[in-house]
Amino acid sequence: MIEKIADKAVLIYPEFDTQNTFWSYASSLKMYAPLGEFGLPKRLLPPLGLMGLFNHLKPYYDEICLIDKNVNPGSLVDLVGDAEHVFIGGMQAQEQSLLKLAVALKKMDKLVIVGGTAITPQSPLMAIADHLLENEAEGIIDDFLQALRQGIAKKYYKGGFVDPEHFFQPDYASINMQNYVHMAVQISRGCPESCEFCDIPARFGQAYRVTPWQKTEHSFRQMKTLGWTGQVFVVDDNFIANPRKALEVLKNLYKIGENIGYHHPKYTELTLRLADDSPLMAELRRWFHQCNFINGFYGVETPNKASLLETKKRQNLRGELSLLEKLNIISKQTGAGVMMGMIYGFDHDTDDSIQEFIDFVNASNAPIVMAGLLNALPYTGLMTRMENAGRLIKASSGNNSDGIINFIPYHFSVQQAEQNYLSILDGIYHPKAYFKRVIRHLELIDPDLQSQYRAGNDKLIYLLKILTRKNALSFWRYLPRAIAIAQRRCGLNTPGFAALLAEYFSLCAQYTHFNHQVHAQRQQISARNYEKWQQFSWKQLENSPTELHEITRLMGRMAG
Repeated sequence: MIEKIADKAVLIYPEFDTQNTFWSYASSLKMYAPLGEFGLPKRLLPPLGLMGLFNHLKPYYDEICLIDKNVNPGSLVDLVGDAEHVFIGGMQAQEQSLLKLAVALKKMDKLVIVGGTAITPQSPLMAIADHLLENEAEGIIDDFLQALRQGIAKKYYKGGFVDPEHFFQPDYASINMQNYVHMAVQISRGCPESCEFCDIPARFGQAYRVTPWQKTEHSFRQMKTLGWTGQVFVVDDNFIANPRKALEVLKNLYKIGENIGYHHPKYTELTLRLADDSPLMAELRRWFHQCNFINGFYGVETPNKASLLETKKRQNLRGELSLLEKLNIISKQTGAGVMMGMIYGFDHDTDDSIQEFIDFVNASNAPIVMAGLLNALPYTGLMTRMENAGRLIKASSGNNSDGIINFIPYHFSVQQAEQNYLSILDGIYHPKAYFKRVIRHLELIDPDLQSQYRAGNDKLIYLLKILTRKNALSFWRYLPRAIAIAQRRCGLNTPGFAALLAEYFSLCAQYTHFNHQVHAQRQQISARNYEKWQQFSWKQLENSPTELHEITRLMGRMAG
């Protein structure tokens, strides 16, 4: 029997340190979407990790509530009230907000427990919070709570890789789902790949651990019972990390949809292995369509083969197809759109790589492209290599689209890397380039797949806002082509016709955010004052021992 440890606990999800992130969609949501219940713009995704912790903690407290500070601007004193324990958790991109929140809570004399991927033994939160839980909390939470009850809890706990049967089960009733644009669910953890810049294998292991399908069904059933029929982000690290197990997951997802009477539209993260020319991958592509996946995010990273080999992204080089052909075949055979993650700043990248990067993106069928500068993250081979070489400058902000590189690049300086990044953003988010990719996308996606959830997305007020506000001239310019594609592919006044136009308008709305991101980055980078050491490439420093010694000394002083 679980014993109560206190009367009340509050779980808090901190604000992100900046709204200028690629995935926030802050500009578009503020301009086009209805406000949330507290008068703030909706957020893209809910705090899934805390929703699972909320469910697990319920037997330990008489009262428990979850607060997302990104949607609820209420005062901390009023929100926390008489709670004895406050759990806060977040990512590296929320670190400054985590710190401020922890300080404020300690001034209120609350017991503060902090978790999430922002936590490391070196975190400044070590000096503020009462207890810190790093990595997967499921394997340590009960021992921690028992020790907390007995008054012998340690300061720091580090979780290992837990069996999937013990993954937290999120409670979707812990939030108001109408404050969010999409819902989220996690089915698996872990990735067997060895990309040098990625921290997933170190944090969550290389084994593909899959939630029992009955627990996944519970999540989708609860969402539907609570009225959610919109998109669901399957937040797995690499959905096809183990293709044979992934096929079983897809078959179970289809069964879940049949059992609950609704197949939610879904999207996820995965690799270009999905395009491999094999019977297994062909079957996976077919089941992705069957399970109503309408989009996928692919870590393409770069068209530079030498850079892919450098960062051990060999899975992108499998087979005879080019990267563009792989993206194309995925859309054709799954009916889903493709989104790309792209990175600039590898050691094999040069100033001449910029145009190759831009041309590659603009020849693709991916409207949505998250382009960022390479950063060395904790627990990665890249950070180890940069530290050993003396090239590491500072910790990453966790915002992979902030226009900052946190080590000295090899072929160009920090200053040049950030200027080159601006050129890339200008090149891929110029209206002509973006909407050419939108048109290719509309030619490839399956209208029937889209129409299953787009039917209710044609509200007149939504269309009026898109076609009369910022960037409307560009939207009107390409609308006739979108209409022509929809009519040719589906005929007039059909569900498919309406779905393709709804997809076009959605991508118009998203463009407003991307365009704002480009302008924000231009302002920030243009305002930066670069130190002398930020104006040298590592190659130049290697050839100038005097400069290398001086800059190493300056960097050491800065780190101290």
